[in-house]
Amino acid sequence: MSMLDGFFRALSFLTILPCPKRESTVEEYGRASGWFPVIGAVLGAILYASALLFHRLFSPLPASALVVALWAFVTRGFHLDGLADTFDGIGGGFDRESRLAVMKDSRLGTFGGTALAAVLLLKTVILAEFGGRLEVLVLAPVLGRWGILIAMRFFPSARPGGMGDTFRKHCGQPQLILGSLAALWAALLTSGLHGLPLLAIVPALTVLFSLWLKRLLGGLTGDSYGAVCEIMELATLFFFAAL
Repeated sequence: MSMLDGFFRALSFLTILPCPKRESTVEEYGRASGWFPVIGAVLGAILYASALLFHRLFSPLPASALVVALWAFVTRGFHLDGLADTFDGIGGGFDRESRLAVMKDSRLGTFGGTALAAVLLLKTVILAEFGGRLEVLVLAPVLGRWGILIAMRFFPSARPGGMGDTFRKHCGQPQLILGSLAALWAALLTSGLHGLPLLAIVPALTVLFSLWLKRLLGGLTGDSYGAVCEIMELATLFFFAAL
């Protein structure tokens, strides 16, 4: 797979953005996973440019709400759906099997709806408080997708043979290195030395969150990776809010 093929496969998988049509298997998408943080940078650039426009037209809160809505739209709510399914399973099941069964149900439950609303609300409120620190909009999508790579690389699958497991098997050392370089580049470009602590915080939080999911589910699923992405994006926003 060429670098350009990998980039466009990742772009088509993670966003609604137009790109050259490529018929791809799950295995090929897995091998393209190293580009996920780079796609996060593309998404972040779109969000940053949109935020500049929205903040010229509206007050901070509605401008931030529009940015978060665009964030969900461009990604097709892909990771948000995984977040909701994961928390529906965690809250609605009583053991590993029942939690995984709930997660396969496409209907939105109370726990998933609450997690979804909380993440969207927190993103909106935190962004409304940033003022001129909109560079976090570039960094958060990168680090969220870097978290996915860490979770796939170091944690087992809860459903052997499933789509998430196939992705995990094709996310190897080269993919993790590419994604880590993209995360380092994004942190330095957007925040300078102030962003470097996130290169330790995000992996640590990813490991802790993944360990928790592994204890409850026996491993991670494709939905779990979406939850990891959303939680790491939110953690990045909270880090900038703390600064």
